[in-house]
Amino acid sequence: MTVITETLVDVAGTPHTEAVFFSSYILRENDDGNAIVTTSVRSYTPVDGVVTTEDLDPGPARVRIGMNTYDIEIPESATPVRLWPLIETGLPEPPSLVGNYVINGGGIARVQKLTESEYAALALPDPETEYSVVPDPE
Repeated sequence: MTVITETLVDVAGTPHTEAVFFSSYILRENDDGNAIVTTSVRSYTPVDGVVTTEDLDPGPARVRIGMNTYDIEIPESATPVRLWPLIETGLPEPPSLVGNYVINGGGIARVQKLTESEYAALALPDPETEYSVVPDPE
């Protein structure tokens, strides 16, 4: 069984006062193998911004803070664990913006990567193309 705790504040540092909700999102066997964990929701009200649960059964769970819901994996721990690492572990990887788009300030129709020799071989570079020239491979 595991106790989860976390300090919750808003962007101004004011302690969070609304209840935080925990549940299993699937019907499953408990960690001890002697009972079924249901999808019943448990609520915990922060005290001075600190939410602390009672012992929770390790395994897949869901936590709701405000209107946001996060799937977490409750570990087996004899000592209390922080909530944020559990949420962070379950978050999707942020999308990379590298190579996804170029903001056109006007006058450019396309971007093209060329080696130095390819660029030198152009009879007349296109005035609407932004060329990224890289060294020739060795």
